[in-house]
Order: sequence, then C-alpha cells, then structure tokens
Amino acid sequence: MTSSTRYLSLLSVLVVFVKGSPVPSALSELMTSGWTSGEELATDSLYGETGAPPKWEQIIKMLVHEVTTLRNQQFVEEFQKPVEEISSFSQHQVLSTPPHLSKTLCSTTNKEACLQEIRRGLRVYQLLLQHVKAEYPQSTLLPSVTHQTTVLIGLVKDQMKAAEVVEDLSASERERVLGEVSTGTEWERKTSVHAILRELRNFLVDTKRALRRMEKRGKDFQ
Repeated sequence: MTSSTRYLSLLSVLVVFVKGSPVPSALSELMTSGWTSGEELATDSLYGETGAPPKWEQIIKMLVHEVTTLRNQQFVEEFQKPVEEISSFSQHQVLSTPPHLSKTLCSTTNKEACLQEIRRGLRVYQLLLQHVKAEYPQSTLLPSVTHQTTVLIGLVKDQMKAAEVVEDLSASERERVLGEVSTGTEWERKTSVHAILRELRNFLVDTKRALRRMEKRGKDFQ
C-alpha cells in the first residue's frame, strides 16, 4: 500500500457520520486550525526520541478531539444543518464562559497566575457541562469529556503551590453560571450548548499553548 493510499484510508475512517450528514473529524479540523502550527506538528516527531508526551498533553489532545466531535454532532442533530454552516452560529455567546486565556499573563514568568486562570476556567466549564448534559443527554461522548476535564483540573492543581490554589466556585457563583444557561426558550438553551462546546474547545487550545510555553522556559509540567 502506498503512503498516499494509507493517508486516504485514515481520513475515511476518521470522518464521522451523523444522521446521514458527514461531520468532519476532529483531526481534520485540528490540521487546519491554529492548534497545529508547524512548530507543534514538529514536536510530534520527537516523541519517539524523548518518550511519550506529558500526561496533560495527552489529556488535552483527547479532549479537543472529543469536544470538537461532540460540538459537530450536537450542531447537526439539534439544528438540522450541515456542519459546513457551523460558522453561522458564531454570534451566539454565553456570558459566563471564561474569557480566552490572557496572552500577557500566560506569556510571562508568572506561572502560578497562569495556572490559576487555567484551573478556574476549567472549573467553570466543568459546571457548564452539567447544562450540556441536561440539554443533550443522548450524547455518548459527554461522560468522557466530563471525566477528562476533571482529570485535567487535577493535573493543573498538582502543579500549583498550596498557598496559590484557588478556592472552588462559591454557591452564588455556581447559581449564577447555571442560572444564565438554564433559562430561556428551547432554542436559546440549544444555542447555549453549542456556544459552551465551541468556547471550551478554544479554551483547551489556549491551555495547551500556555503549558507548552511553560515547558520551554524550563518550568516542567509533567
């Protein structure tokens, strides 16, 4: 089998079909996104020389794959539209989703502040995934996404100094976050699920980049 034949076979396996509509695989999306820059693709070839990638990187790669697939499936099933039209929903936002990681904060030597921001953001998404479960209970991917998010939170927390660990969300914060997405019309609740999954994927991409920068500066995050 030639290399081109093997490549085409791999792509055909990774395409996900939902109710007869093709959904581009998470891998194909990552290959055309900012996540897989030339620098990041090059590091994959080093794993055979330096050993397996750190656990956080394995978890994030899995999460990005699963969240992308889940987002696409929910879009096709709930809105009855082809995934090619997914960009037309970019205006839908959820105010309580964490902002993208601060490039200034996570590009400096302030490792603890960056880790705090990452952990707090993941805790908010962990809570928002409860809304996703309530509105999209038929998903078979969501349990894994929820579990791997919890694992990643633990990995980030383990790298923080005890004195710097941020307290969990307060009861009032939890109520505010869930209250925002649990009200509204059926359409609004569905679009909020889409927005949550879209922004979670973006946050994970930011997190991966931030942790990579820490490693390059010698701040091991294994």
